[in-house]
Amino acid sequence: MTTEQDKSNAEKSKAQSSGMLRAASKVGGWTMVSRILGFVRDILLARVLGAGMLADAFFVAFKLPNFFRRMFAEGTLTVALVPVLADERQKGEAEAHRFLNALATLLLIVLSIFTVLGVLLMPWLLYLFAPGFADEPDRWAMALQLARWMFPYLAMISLAALSWAVLNTYKHFAVPAASPTLLNVAIIFAAVALAPSFDNPATALAIGVLLGGFLQLAIQFPALKRIGWRPKLSFHFRQPAIGETFTLFGPAVLAIAAVQINILVGTILATLLDTGAVSYLYYSDRIVQLPLALFGIAMSTALLPTLSDHLAKGHQDQAADDLRSGLAWLTWITLPAVAGAFYLAEPIVVTLFERGAFSHADSVATAQTLKAYAAGLIAFCWAKLLASACYAGKDAKAPMRYAAISVAVNIALAVVLMQFWAYVGLALATSLAAFVNVGLLYMRLSKTYGSLLTPAITKRLLTAIVASMLMLAGLYGFGRVWVFPAEGGMQFVWIAASIGSAIAVFFCSAILLGERKLLMQFLRRRQHAS
Repeated sequence: MTTEQDKSNAEKSKAQSSGMLRAASKVGGWTMVSRILGFVRDILLARVLGAGMLADAFFVAFKLPNFFRRMFAEGTLTVALVPVLADERQKGEAEAHRFLNALATLLLIVLSIFTVLGVLLMPWLLYLFAPGFADEPDRWAMALQLARWMFPYLAMISLAALSWAVLNTYKHFAVPAASPTLLNVAIIFAAVALAPSFDNPATALAIGVLLGGFLQLAIQFPALKRIGWRPKLSFHFRQPAIGETFTLFGPAVLAIAAVQINILVGTILATLLDTGAVSYLYYSDRIVQLPLALFGIAMSTALLPTLSDHLAKGHQDQAADDLRSGLAWLTWITLPAVAGAFYLAEPIVVTLFERGAFSHADSVATAQTLKAYAAGLIAFCWAKLLASACYAGKDAKAPMRYAAISVAVNIALAVVLMQFWAYVGLALATSLAAFVNVGLLYMRLSKTYGSLLTPAITKRLLTAIVASMLMLAGLYGFGRVWVFPAEGGMQFVWIAASIGSAIAVFFCSAILLGERKLLMQFLRRRQHAS
């Protein structure tokens, strides 16, 4: 009987793990579409704004609502809401909807007040985020004007983020993953259709940001209707579930935003450097965010509701198995991305951005910064996944402590390293601080779940390292046979061909190293996800 029960549990665990990977693949697929549009958007931004005063002002102004979104909305709402909503659904859908209506109403009130105060107090916020602009009246005035235009985006995207958390709890991942494409479409529209008609093209882009926020919020209502929830105003705030949500929300604010705080520190310090430093950090961060979103965010998004479900039912062994599986898959697919980003940094930046006001010197500077960010890519991804594992168990205090330590390390390293390597030192400090955060999270979860690196998983990771080294050798050979084109559309063809050949070498190397079965499982799950 015990053997049959163990076999049944193993089959269920395997099915749930497979479902988690399919969900991660679905999120990753939509994220790929969004990121491709994001690169189109950034290509147009580079053409319209360049990497000078106007670009610095726009990116700092855009970072203000985005920083608060990442701190208080997108990731934080998800990790605080998903475990609580999972428990409320056990009491019935009516009780869950009662909780959601009250929470949405409370969020709407808070966001309205915060938005008005943010617009009124913008000079003080801008001084906090970009103190180096204060000595340059033109750059300061431009950033202040754009920041006031774009700050209401925070309210719209935060309400949309609440909807994403709800849909993820119901394991509906497509709409939340696809929503960011609408922001990119709106900014692209503004850059192409509106900017030529404005004396200041940055103002047109700010209008595009607001349009994107509205579209992302509007698309949520049909999806919410399909799961049976029609949001309504409710002032029944005295619910235990709301208190529990905010109990998780408070500590999660710092923990979930550790990477964003570290990047913000770099931006603040970059305003003290020569003109262009803010832009180099922005463009390089945009590139490294692609694999982070495709792998780290996609896997953690799928893992959170899966682990929450396991733990709510008391299945800690299954939760541990899924966490180990997620870490193994995440590392296996992230390592080649790290290697590729190092080797192809300059060709990628040149191909994407070097046109119009964006010079070759800007490309070289951005590529150097990209390499420093890429060094921490594996840590950025692991931090997302390990933090989600903590939140699934309703543990927000430990990640909060570790995030605080990580931020302190980043600030100390940034102040030191910028003296030697300027903006590159700022990016490197962010990467090193991420490793500190991961190390602390790993030790904490190892106490709960036991060793996360079993012999089988360790062997798989070593295989990925060897395959990535062989991939680098293949890229070197490819570059010797076909030199990177100096200009024109052939640069895109070269990048696509080099990435395609790198993937082929990595997969072939993995098969030769004994990972054929793993690759077949991965391809089958990708097919099922599509």
